[in-house]
Amino acid sequence: MRGLVLGADGAAVSMVFDGAQLLWHGDSDGARLDDLQFTLGEGPGLDAVRESALSLVADLACPYGPQRWPVFAAQALELGIRAVYAFLLRLGALRVGALTCHQRAMRRLPPEGAADALVLADALAQFLLAGRHTKPWLLKPADLHRTEVHQATGILSVHLRVPLASALVRLRAHAFATERPVADVAHDVVTAGLRLPRDPT
Repeated sequence: MRGLVLGADGAAVSMVFDGAQLLWHGDSDGARLDDLQFTLGEGPGLDAVRESALSLVADLACPYGPQRWPVFAAQALELGIRAVYAFLLRLGALRVGALTCHQRAMRRLPPEGAADALVLADALAQFLLAGRHTKPWLLKPADLHRTEVHQATGILSVHLRVPLASALVRLRAHAFATERPVADVAHDVVTAGLRLPRDPT
């Protein structure tokens, strides 16, 4: 999903259901940024969902950027991303997920751009929810960016003898410690038999 109505360099759409995040992305940087948020537990898309508010940062290099998301901001800048804008996808009180756009140049999003993005976010929320409930082909597992993450979480939950939420935390922590995308680590768990050590207790 490139360009959109914002003139953005790229974008990603994350859905959130029962703690599971499923991602569609329009470019490789959009996927990387969303993986960073997923791994680190911080970033504009997560803030948009948690706070039910816009999350607009014109320049990640400004002092408030690193203070807001210190690790995410630093790693996004390393990727050459300078500005990020995130919009909550919602239907009534239901928080569906987030639309996160990025730019390689510093750029403050004009009010008309934010208004257009909110209209698009509402349309995406309705489309994705309709797909979830009435058109299952829209959510084919092969099309989901994080299918293996959820599979790996289940495998590790059994292996580590911990709840799913704890297994996901362990998976994300391992990805961060080894400086690898969480999707790559999950792939190794599912296909190459990677197992994380159990706690001594």
